[in-house]
Amino acid sequence: MRRDWYAVREKLHDLASEIGRTLDRPEDLRLENALGMTTAKPLVSPIPIPHFDSSAMDGFAVAGPGPWRLTSDPVRSSGERNIHRRSGSIAAGEAWPCLTGSVLPEGTEGVVRVEHTETLGSTVHCLPEHPYSPGRDIRRRGEEMAQGTQLVSEGTVLAPRHIALLAACGIDIVSVHRPMTVSMAFTGNEVIASGVPQPGEVRDAFSAQFPHLLRGWGADVTERTRLHDDHDVIREWISWASGDLVILTGGSGSSSQDFVRKILEDMCTDLIATSIAVRPGHPTIVGRLPGDRIVLGLPGNPLAAHTSLYGLAPVALAGFLGRPLPPLLSAVLGRDMPASHKGNTSLVPCTLDGDVALPCPGTQAHMLSGLAAADVLAVVPPEGATSGDRVSCLPLD
Repeated sequence: MRRDWYAVREKLHDLASEIGRTLDRPEDLRLENALGMTTAKPLVSPIPIPHFDSSAMDGFAVAGPGPWRLTSDPVRSSGERNIHRRSGSIAAGEAWPCLTGSVLPEGTEGVVRVEHTETLGSTVHCLPEHPYSPGRDIRRRGEEMAQGTQLVSEGTVLAPRHIALLAACGIDIVSVHRPMTVSMAFTGNEVIASGVPQPGEVRDAFSAQFPHLLRGWGADVTERTRLHDDHDVIREWISWASGDLVILTGGSGSSSQDFVRKILEDMCTDLIATSIAVRPGHPTIVGRLPGDRIVLGLPGNPLAAHTSLYGLAPVALAGFLGRPLPPLLSAVLGRDMPASHKGNTSLVPCTLDGDVALPCPGTQAHMLSGLAAADVLAVVPPEGATSGDRVSCLPLD
């Protein structure tokens, strides 16, 4: 069953969304453990931000026009505790020493910066070149946001910047979707795990980075293993693989030794595609296994496996977590790309020069030098494209 690349992405997203809704059991996590998780509901601020009037500078809270009489001891550098929480009140003609972020006394009309003043005895004067302006350097309660303001929406992948905002608003616990678990197996008797390969051998180009890619997209890689090219061994592993997403590399072709293809065609309860109209990566298998598991059977050729993973795994992860189909980037093609044979979409490693995608050399299915140099995979339609055409792109970071 050969399908269009775009159609496979849409059907895979639909399948993952269906399975994700069935299995979804949101869990509460402490904020420090929620990085990379997807929110299960919107999060709102329990307080206004800032939640009290405070000083924006080190200096003096003042009332009325200067000069001002000090009504509190100056802030000292001897480790005084809770200096930011000192409270009190001032009247016209009075000054109160303050630090950046400290509570302002009642009656404050403005803050004068310490470097803009001169203190003579217990009297604070503004320097002539820095006249006092009422209302300056005060952070007003709620000026950034009101209590109840939405901080992040449902379906947000929590990045460090989100964690910082939630922490600043006093949130300790967040409700998140359970991440999609992934089981991975790497096949190929000719593959070696270390050292320089000899004739008839190839180095493993998948196991060191694929788990990191998947974790970066929000997955929980719970299992990875290496399998011999043995029909019974591969079938048994697929039967017992516990991940919501099962990924295999190699064995997806049509030779007598491509056991993965034969096994998946037999085991899948729903086959989305047994071939995709894309180069490289056309012998990719996408389907549903018993137990509400999604399977991706990736080619053994290094670039083909990578382009399939980049094009499909984020789609499955997004659907499972209730997120929309990942958007593609857009760039202007910097060189003519010929039409593909047999109506295939082409995934072409390209560097980006501003908004211009420049195809790399070294882009055949068994090559990785082009991918290593690239910033994106340009999605070139079967009819090809000419320099200056705008094309879709898959991000690589």
